[in-house]
Amino acid sequence: MKLLILLLLPIFGIGQTKQEVYDYLVEIDCKHPDIVTAQAILETGHFKSFSCRERHNLFGLRYEHQYLIFDNWKESCDAYMSKIQYKYKGGDYYKFLVKLGYASDVEYCNKLKSIKI
Repeated sequence: MKLLILLLLPIFGIGQTKQEVYDYLVEIDCKHPDIVTAQAILETGHFKSFSCRERHNLFGLRYEHQYLIFDNWKESCDAYMSKIQYKYKGGDYYKFLVKLGYASDVEYCNKLKSIKI
């Protein structure tokens, strides 16, 4: 039964793959879509977290200490662009994330670098 459910998920649009996320980020002109896709993978535990499945929030985006809820995962990517990436003015994207204080984990960028897209 679990296999059947997993096979049906893509048909009903529940969830996304890393390739779909990467392709959408390219489509919306995201800078460093490989790194941003790795962020989505890391933040969601490979798209399995509650926040990903129920909130469609791929990046742990919050407002006033509350996780944002999206109608679909593409809205989460759009929000990343308007809330995070608009601040990026070029250069090393990993340094940008550190300077921005994107994550509290001091190993965050190293973890991103270890994810293969």
